Amino acid sequence: MGQQPYYQSRPVPGRGTPLPPPAHAPMASPYRGWRPPPGAPFPGYPAPQPPPAYRVPPVRPVYPPPAGYGPRPHARGGSHTGLIIGGVVCALIAALVLGTMAVLALRPSRDRSARATTTWQYPATTIRSTAVWTASSTSPTAAPTPPPPPGPKPVYALGNNPLFRNQDAGFTNAPCSTSTWPFDIPHADAFYRDLRGCMDPEWRRLLDGHDLPWSSPGLVVAGSYVDSPCGGEYFGRETAAFYCPSNNTIYMSVVGVPPARYGNHDGIYLAVYAHEYGHHAQELSGVWGEYWSQRRAAGVDSPQGLELSRRAELQAQCFSGMFVGSRRGGTITQQELDLAWNDQDRGDGQQPKRDHGSNQHAEAWWRHGSLKNRLWECNTWLADSSAVS
Repeated sequence: MGQQPYYQSRPVPGRGTPLPPPAHAPMASPYRGWRPPPGAPFPGYPAPQPPPAYRVPPVRPVYPPPAGYGPRPHARGGSHTGLIIGGVVCALIAALVLGTMAVLALRPSRDRSARATTTWQYPATTIRSTAVWTASSTSPTAAPTPPPPPGPKPVYALGNNPLFRNQDAGFTNAPCSTSTWPFDIPHADAFYRDLRGCMDPEWRRLLDGHDLPWSSPGLVVAGSYVDSPCGGEYFGRETAAFYCPSNNTIYMSVVGVPPARYGNHDGIYLAVYAHEYGHHAQELSGVWGEYWSQRRAAGVDSPQGLELSRRAELQAQCFSGMFVGSRRGGTITQQELDLAWNDQDRGDGQQPKRDHGSNQHAEAWWRHGSLKNRLWECNTWLADSSAVS
């Protein structure tokens, strides 16, 4: 199969355009639930209240502790037989303890030293002890614990990473629906967790299928500023969201992707979130580690280092387009796909530092992913330099 013209723009697909395989099925739009009225305010303004017909969940009841946990009432009358028996038992136990301590004190110091240095080892994978006693020792010896079976490991490679080996690997065509929209931080947190619930099983299937590790990314939703292990970040004109590989966490913002501009349109928010999740997939597969190793070797801001950065970012754009294109159904309607399609001029623009790619290439790679829905089609590491400028 010949090289695809990644850098050429493509028209918005029509409403009846079939989705690319690997799976295609009719998808109904499920009921979404209550949504605030249009015109969401910026953070700091009062949030719109639900209409009178909206059912507010009842207050969670407070459950008292069981009666047996409380203080018992004092018994009236009765004999003192129980007290007498209890006193005798306590006296016997005290005598036994004192006798044991005396015997230990009379033993040679060599025996005490050997006992103090005895080490017990219990396997972490079993509840019962597997300690084995031997006739030649007075101390128990732990049975050796077999090493855990080797699990998937990241492969530190770029163009030849196993992630791109199977030319049929892509997202299934399944609907994705959300319960709210990100008009403030609490609702944005619920919204992006809904999106993560759609993306986790898809990326897990793909990474597992290539014998690569998988884990769900963390999520932090912020306003105009956030601290992270990767440093502090201001959201706004230049930063919509970011991924920090140090703690495998995606940082979203209600200022970076403002609801007053984008309104109640899932496709645009999903495209931004899916881009950052694409970086998470790069990190898990080993692509991100190899990319940074080569970039540091070349010089982070050298021409070669900046080109490596553009390849990484444009690949995340392609992954984002793949996912949004495959989710046509549920609350990701054809209209939402079209809005996201026309909102991908998220490259360097007129910025002097060329580390994300031109706006035209940011659009082209996203649209290419949405039409092709194949991981190997997003292999920017093998693309010509003219396609990642």
